[in-house]
Amino acid sequence: MAGGGSGLGKPLLAASAAFLAGAFFGCSASRDAALALGAGALVLALHARVRFAALGLALGLLRGASHEQPAAFTLPDEFEGTVVSDGVVRTAGGLVALRLRGLEVHRGDRALFFGRVREPPGKLNPGGRDRQALLATRGIALDGNAELVRVLARGPPLYRFIDRIRARFTERALLLCTSRERGALVAALGVGDRSALPAEAEEDLSASGLVHLLASSGLHLAVVVLLAREIARRIWLRTRWAHGVRASAVASLAALPFAAAEVLLLGAPWPAGLTTLAMAAAGCALVDPAATHDLALQLSVLGIAGLLLLARPLRDLAPIPFPAAGASLKRRFGEHMLMLACSTAAAALCTAPLLAASFHRVSLVSVAANALGLLPGLAAIPIATALVVVDVLPLWWLADLLSGATLSAAHGFAALPFATVRLAAPGLLACALWYAGVLLIARRSYRAALAPWAALLVFAGAGAALARTSDTMTLTFLAVGQGDSTIVRLPGGHAMLVDAGGDLRWPTRVDPGLRDVIPALAELGIARLDVVVLTHPHPDHAGGLLSVLDRIPIGELWMTREQDPIATAVREKARARGVPISEVRIEVPSRFIEGRSLNDNSIVLRLVYGEVSALLAGDVEALSESDLAQGGAPLSAALLKAPHHGSRTSSTDAFLRRVSPRATVYCTGAGNPFGFPHPEVVARTPGAHFSTADGAVVTETDGRELKVYRFQ
Repeated sequence: MAGGGSGLGKPLLAASAAFLAGAFFGCSASRDAALALGAGALVLALHARVRFAALGLALGLLRGASHEQPAAFTLPDEFEGTVVSDGVVRTAGGLVALRLRGLEVHRGDRALFFGRVREPPGKLNPGGRDRQALLATRGIALDGNAELVRVLARGPPLYRFIDRIRARFTERALLLCTSRERGALVAALGVGDRSALPAEAEEDLSASGLVHLLASSGLHLAVVVLLAREIARRIWLRTRWAHGVRASAVASLAALPFAAAEVLLLGAPWPAGLTTLAMAAAGCALVDPAATHDLALQLSVLGIAGLLLLARPLRDLAPIPFPAAGASLKRRFGEHMLMLACSTAAAALCTAPLLAASFHRVSLVSVAANALGLLPGLAAIPIATALVVVDVLPLWWLADLLSGATLSAAHGFAALPFATVRLAAPGLLACALWYAGVLLIARRSYRAALAPWAALLVFAGAGAALARTSDTMTLTFLAVGQGDSTIVRLPGGHAMLVDAGGDLRWPTRVDPGLRDVIPALAELGIARLDVVVLTHPHPDHAGGLLSVLDRIPIGELWMTREQDPIATAVREKARARGVPISEVRIEVPSRFIEGRSLNDNSIVLRLVYGEVSALLAGDVEALSESDLAQGGAPLSAALLKAPHHGSRTSSTDAFLRRVSPRATVYCTGAGNPFGFPHPEVVARTPGAHFSTADGAVVTETDGRELKVYRFQ
């Protein structure tokens, strides 16, 4: 049969998939290692059975190795550079990732910048992202903030034209839609501009499993490639050459330009079959090997592979017969909805480990949410795209209505208490067991698929049981920037959180709760906090607390009776979530005194386990330290969380004599403008010294010995 799926298709699939793998490892490994592996792959290519895969792997490794490698260099405060993409500037020394402020700038513009850049941090916290490794795959060596002083030379006018179209469309959408949230979603779907979309809306889209609409994950624009592939296949079958070359291979090649065009316009491939999927993704990697490390591309490839491999086996598993020929419209519609649910479940099964590794959670309501919210979202995409060219009011009304339906589904399902489950990043063994079950389902070995998944549950349950029977107290001082946040794991599996700060502004510019605290809790296996303590309502201690209250079950909140805006916002959030509040008036060894500063009214906690104590001193300064030093409450502690980040206004001699710490942790941000910890404080504080500026600090005690080490 000319339309079969074998022949050239399988070698193309093997070669393209191997090229993808080679480009991925070639980007992340050293150039010498990639070249050595590429040479080994060429030797393997001598064997006929693996020839195509080995050649693809060798070429991928060589392409990855040829990618620009970041080289160490420095920049003065004022420097020139050319904008190469959003947030990336090429300087004389190399590429720099910049968060820009000031004048408008476009791709290709050469400009004068003023700011501070440094080597990007690696993985600082449990569950945190390795920004240094991520930027290195793109050839970026430095990271920082800069003000655009002036534009020296304008780039190609095409980029300015595209940027202006996007800006005008977003402005028009916000003006004509019935709410700012709907207008922002229309702009995101139409021109890919997500800048106006509220964080709450994006969070609910993610929790409900509808966020793929924003990323154009392949569930909608794949139709374009599917149609191109099917038309090419049918045309080829009518030619006199159809008997010589498989139609499936020709169809995949014909569809590739459509996928490539979408890669260039939107930044992600949209395949229709496994061969087209692999070829489109390999084409993306050929243009830019760093794209293999891009989460959107990875989710697209895995999600569409799930649609192709699992949707039909999952439908066969459903105890509902297929509609007979000539079935009623109602019956056929029901079948379409069932296939949509199976397709969503198929994509979710294939992307679950990647989502868990990237976001430390997976959605449990994605199938139901997509059944209600996907169709209006998909319908809104071509309408929003058409509005870029045809600006007519009826289309705006329709786009507004459809975006509203999608947002209603997202908000409704995200509000359910079981909408998401938070997970630690899965290891290699967990991923292997999960995908073993997925492959068995693709082969319709449904009962056999339960075996690896049952083993996965056993391992997860054993880990949770070990945590509950642990006789160790562990304190993890998170690296949250210029602020405090400490996770305390108590013997028996109980947990508490002391502060969740990390920014000096309120509202915070970057939410340390979402960025640092919640991923760390998930990575440490903490699903519930028995107690959360807000030592005092300053942004660098409370900045991420609202997110923690929103997303983590909490037994009780402890805080002082302050009435400032931050304390009020925290109280209102806690009451809305049904979290009991204990407003501490006197908490040994600290006490609340009306009229004192927020710092001096910090809650001070002394944790005692066996023969070892830890003193978490908040931001108390000399006045409260004097009261503590002269009071009768015990203060001695093997571990001290330095008061006020190691400021010279704290850590007085009398206080330190009472505490007499063996180890002190300073919660500070790297390169903070205050110079914390101050040298004189470090000099007069006894024992070993650790700072979260270099990453999270972890302490463990069994009640007899104390271990302090940096997070690795």
